[in-house]
Amino acid sequence: MKDPGPNLYLRGLLLSGLGMVLLSPDALSMRLIHGADTWTISFYRSLFLGCSLSVVLIAFQGGRCVATLRVAGRQGLLIAFFLATANISFVAALVHTTAANTLVIMAMTPLFSALMGRMFIGEGVSRRTVLTIIAAFGGVALIFSDSLGSGSWDGDLFAVLAAFSQAAALVMLRHAGRDDIFPILGLAGFLGAAMVWPFAAPLGVAGADLGILAVVGLVMLPLAFGLFLTGVRWVPAAEVALMALIETVLGPLLVWFVVGEEPSRWALAGGAIVLCAIALNATGALRERKTRLSA
Repeated sequence: MKDPGPNLYLRGLLLSGLGMVLLSPDALSMRLIHGADTWTISFYRSLFLGCSLSVVLIAFQGGRCVATLRVAGRQGLLIAFFLATANISFVAALVHTTAANTLVIMAMTPLFSALMGRMFIGEGVSRRTVLTIIAAFGGVALIFSDSLGSGSWDGDLFAVLAAFSQAAALVMLRHAGRDDIFPILGLAGFLGAAMVWPFAAPLGVAGADLGILAVVGLVMLPLAFGLFLTGVRWVPAAEVALMALIETVLGPLLVWFVVGEEPSRWALAGGAIVLCAIALNATGALRERKTRLSA
């Protein structure tokens, strides 16, 4: 892949990082929902995501939004499928296994992205990034060390599927270099809603739960994932996947502030390791690009 240079690389990192900061209340929102099952939560999250982005696209493109979806073609549909699968599997994992197991397994996404990027699009991974992936995974494991291992095998498998699907979508977007990410993301929302519709009970959701799901699906997810996925235009897929761990660190902190679940000192230390690893990797990559540019 062509090196975008330090400025575009930094832009990609900032966009992906900002997306994960905006997504950090997601874990808290899941904790506040009490009367909806896995499939119903996934249905509304996906449906609201699709509706939100459809309104935006119609407002800015009018009738041209249909043509935009046609241009996306089979490749766009496949990316949308992987994004939808990742979203559904993540929710299912949180419901069927512990949050600790889910988020530690999801920390494998950068590794999956690196392997797929190497195998399918020939995108090399620097030794610095490999070491960052290892350090970040260790930090995430440290965050949830007190509660690991108490989940169920089916929930853990959902988490693996979520990590694999998100990595596949990132690598495909990286390879395609697409600038129509928001239409594909909207398509992923409707596709995800259709996938879980037979198992959902949308009419049985309480007003308070529906309100939380509306805020998440109409505002948080479109902004967060739109920014996060945009970064892959200029940043290797494995490094974009690393940025997703920002949400893994910030999410429990928000739960602590709002719900009062105080993290352990080990959890705080693990979060510091993750953030430092990501920052050091980004700093090193920027320095290398500036050196090459000036050479």
